[in-house]
Amino acid sequence: MKHLFEAWNEVEPRIRQARLLFLLLDYDGTLTPIVARPEQAACPPGVKSLLEKLRDSPRALVAIISGRALEDLKEKVGVSGITYVGNHGLEMENPAGVHRKTLSPPRQDELRQIRKSLEARLMPIPGIHFEDKGPILTVHYRNAPRESSRQVQGAVQDVLEGYPNRWQFSTGKKIFEIRPRMDFDKGKTLNELLHRFSHTELLPVYLGDDESDEDAFRAIHGRGIPVLVGAGTVPSAASYFLRDPSEVLEFLRRCEGIRRN
Repeated sequence: MKHLFEAWNEVEPRIRQARLLFLLLDYDGTLTPIVARPEQAACPPGVKSLLEKLRDSPRALVAIISGRALEDLKEKVGVSGITYVGNHGLEMENPAGVHRKTLSPPRQDELRQIRKSLEARLMPIPGIHFEDKGPILTVHYRNAPRESSRQVQGAVQDVLEGYPNRWQFSTGKKIFEIRPRMDFDKGKTLNELLHRFSHTELLPVYLGDDESDEDAFRAIHGRGIPVLVGAGTVPSAASYFLRDPSEVLEFLRRCEGIRRN
């Protein structure tokens, strides 16, 4: 991977020449730093201002694609008139309306039982936090003792064995996400967003920082610009990297300046 700004002479012309720039952005760890508890991750005012300016450009589109629940994501970002994708693609809102994939009542009951079982198993571990996102349950262990991660994973695996072929879990930055076994991820969601555009009129740029973003990086490889937010030394399908959300802010500032001129 190349640092995006060090390779700016090859990236900037693509952004400038594209008929339409489509910025697809993760939230936590990308637009805002990772914090101790998810409810504390407020969108920085500078980011919000740039998103509004890019939204108003006739030559740019903006979508926020997150593992957060849709309503939580919209509240955190607070920018109207853009596309929001929550729960990795299970929920979507754009100017045309809201689309949700919901769980049946029996599946909702299963997820409540899974949470109840995990709460009982993980009660002895301090710092565990459960985040209910509707069809997805996230177990946060960022504030738990470092050595507890295997214990948390073991508990998740044991509980889900009681629901074979119905639930699965994925990993992220100090989290385990319990998801229904459905065919969805950020890469499929990205393709869904891009399907109505031709390759010649659109330049998609995807920025993300976590394992769930790798599907999106692969989805636009060869078509757009996949950018990892984090250390450029980790294995990734991204072509470029930015070190942290402060560099993402600078990137958005450069994009807004290019598309304005």
